[in-house]
Amino acid sequence: MKALLEQKFFPFVIRPGRYSGGEPGQIVKDPEGRVKYLHAFPDKYELGQSYLGLQTLYHVINSDDRFLCERVFAVDNDAEQVMRREQIPLFSLESYRPANQFDVVGFTLTYELVYTNVLAMLDLAGIPLRNRNRTDEGPIIMAGGPAVYNPEPLAEFIDLFFIGDAEEGLVEMLAVLHGMPGASRREKLEAICREVSSVYVPSFYDASRKPLHDFAPDKIVARLVTELKPEYYPKQPLVPLVDVVHSHLAVEIMRGCPQGCRFCQAGPIYRPVRPRPQKDIIEQTETQLKNTGYEEISLVSLSSSDYPGIDELGTSLARKLEQQKVSISLPSLRPGTLSPQLLEAVKQVRKAGLTISPEAGTERLRLFIRKEIPDAAIVETAALAFKLGWTTLKLYFMIGLPTETEDDLIGIVKLIKKIYDIAFEYPGRKTVNVTLSPFVPKAHTPFQWDELISADEMLRRINLIKRVNRVSQVNFKYPMVETSVLQGVLGRGGREMNEVIEKAYEKGCRFDGWSEDFKFERWLTSFEKCGIDIKEHSRPIPFDRDLPWSHIQKSVSVEHLLKERQKTSLEQVTYESRQILDEQPMRLSDSGPQFGRSKKRVITQSTSAPTKNRLRIRWGKTDRLKYMSHLDNMRLIERSIRRACLPVAYSQGHNPTMKLSFGPPLPLGFTSEAELLDITLETNLMPYMIEKLKSVIPDGLFFVEAKAALGKTQSLSAALNRAVYQLNSNDLLKEDVILRNIDRTMNAKELPVERAGKNQTTVVDIRPAIYSLTYQKGLLTMTLGIGEGGYARPSEILLLLTDGDRQKAEYFAQKLHRFDLFRVEQNGEQISAMDV
Repeated sequence: MKALLEQKFFPFVIRPGRYSGGEPGQIVKDPEGRVKYLHAFPDKYELGQSYLGLQTLYHVINSDDRFLCERVFAVDNDAEQVMRREQIPLFSLESYRPANQFDVVGFTLTYELVYTNVLAMLDLAGIPLRNRNRTDEGPIIMAGGPAVYNPEPLAEFIDLFFIGDAEEGLVEMLAVLHGMPGASRREKLEAICREVSSVYVPSFYDASRKPLHDFAPDKIVARLVTELKPEYYPKQPLVPLVDVVHSHLAVEIMRGCPQGCRFCQAGPIYRPVRPRPQKDIIEQTETQLKNTGYEEISLVSLSSSDYPGIDELGTSLARKLEQQKVSISLPSLRPGTLSPQLLEAVKQVRKAGLTISPEAGTERLRLFIRKEIPDAAIVETAALAFKLGWTTLKLYFMIGLPTETEDDLIGIVKLIKKIYDIAFEYPGRKTVNVTLSPFVPKAHTPFQWDELISADEMLRRINLIKRVNRVSQVNFKYPMVETSVLQGVLGRGGREMNEVIEKAYEKGCRFDGWSEDFKFERWLTSFEKCGIDIKEHSRPIPFDRDLPWSHIQKSVSVEHLLKERQKTSLEQVTYESRQILDEQPMRLSDSGPQFGRSKKRVITQSTSAPTKNRLRIRWGKTDRLKYMSHLDNMRLIERSIRRACLPVAYSQGHNPTMKLSFGPPLPLGFTSEAELLDITLETNLMPYMIEKLKSVIPDGLFFVEAKAALGKTQSLSAALNRAVYQLNSNDLLKEDVILRNIDRTMNAKELPVERAGKNQTTVVDIRPAIYSLTYQKGLLTMTLGIGEGGYARPSEILLLLTDGDRQKAEYFAQKLHRFDLFRVEQNGEQISAMDV
């Protein structure tokens, strides 16, 4: 399988690093005697690998020797085309094993817009879409996650749903399967249903969700993990080798939310509130940072500023992490809960983004949705942030909430104006970014019966806010309103949605949560073909109607939700500020408004002898890491330096960065033994530092040579002007053909090639940048120019040598190896890269 991927897949897809695996923290086990579980995330790698739940379950399952857990993500559209053309099945990242050879495939469903991706993954795996068509030989298809609290829209595609916290329940299900080798699919599903709570097997229920068998429960009660145990969290998390959406260390500090917002589904499904002990959080943070090298940690919960003792936790972590130049971010903050002490801790290294979530524009509407935050709390929180140096704030509002009026919409604009007026009291240009998110009624909330307003009405309300706004330094952002309509209709639908989803999949719907891929007209056609009226499914639901998710039980009862929905109290609450702006000790940066230019920094010249504080490393990478880009390489090196605790020097300013200089970028897909890196240290270089760095670099990266670099020099990329590439291949072309093409290339006066840029295609003569081409005993060696030596791409040379066969040239480009980098002076003197 790996050979097939190397030849037919990796060279021809965008960002092959999404599919190649090999990350630090990856676990590969012998499948013999183990239940093989494939954790499937039906979205792109960049999003899925950022999901904290994946890290937790991957660790929990692999910690048990009876099982193995590997990963797979939805492949992007370009990769799907290649896989279908070359008949490549969906495969895991760890072992490249086809998905249909696992015992279980478990999907994490975060929201409704991934449903067509689930079908695409099943189809690519060669697994029948409908559960009734599957045989005993294929894997059991499970699903869990926030979206399964209404499982019915996927009931005919999923064999088994698990409802609730999965840290213990998933292990219990796999344990049942471990004891049933050779049993039929039906026997396995029945055994799990009998022995494990919180399991819903749709085939054991009729169309009205009534049990067909005695062992199937009437109500499926969601599983609750009462304690967030330290053993749930890995000491060595998976560290992505390519850039992902959230490139930081996520540390869960609390599960559940103490607030009772009526619009929020996460509140009831993650209830009750379970804060973790500070000691566990700090120990986990220190261990995981040591093993990952991240430059930022995110303290994750539904409302991080509501964590008991958040000030103390933030301050303790800031003290420990400041020396390592690791910053802290708080992704979810509630106005009125932020203290100067907490914000001071967060800003110690670099200011992460700060988001305030008023949700609604007036106190009346906030009280109605139980977001009991007065305007004063929001304005004071913004003032505190501006006072402590933040120049950009993000505000989050929902549009289309029940009982919303135009006064509530205009209230959003008034609140923005109040915040911006406060900003003028502090020096510097300020920016306010406002996200307007359409309200979607969700199952298991007091608003689950409410109307979903149309896309046109959502857009009208958003445009009203933008039109009334008079503050120019405000940037409005909002999703495609049609995605919210689709999410609402699917999320409150029943089994009638199964056919709609399948038809939308057949019409090519994929990645509906990504605006560039979303095709609403295809969904409209699918609904129409199935005889379903979107307008009808968007109307308010009568309180006495049987809901598709009524058999799923979590937290509060339907009666309680009804009671909550019918409350319309406008009783005001008193507000007591935690933000005592005038009683905080002043910092040097808070010494009052400053006008004109700041004090000039005087850079003094050292009169002492030069110190050996610059380390130059020649390094390389193997096949394991060859699908990482230059930026990915830089990020990997930086994390290794942090793990090694090297005394690296940092730049000055609000966003300190390591003082590193890298050599010329290596093309994607190449291996190398000639990469270069300069590290500026705060102290003299000592031999143990090199050994320490060697000990923490990940598999697939190696050091060739390392030494002190003396004296001043230009950047490595500018200093070098030659690169040598090699290709070991006896099947490139027949020797006489390749030698003839080399001779023709070297004798040509001009070699024009087309290069496609962002906006236009240009023609470039690459002949001056080709210095040498040789081919002996299957070894092709190319010496090409870089920098001031001109520039020729190795792939362009391969295209010339393969008689213009672009597919063959791209395939062999993935086998190229960078053998050397050096400089040639005008007098012909050759200088090693380690000595420039």
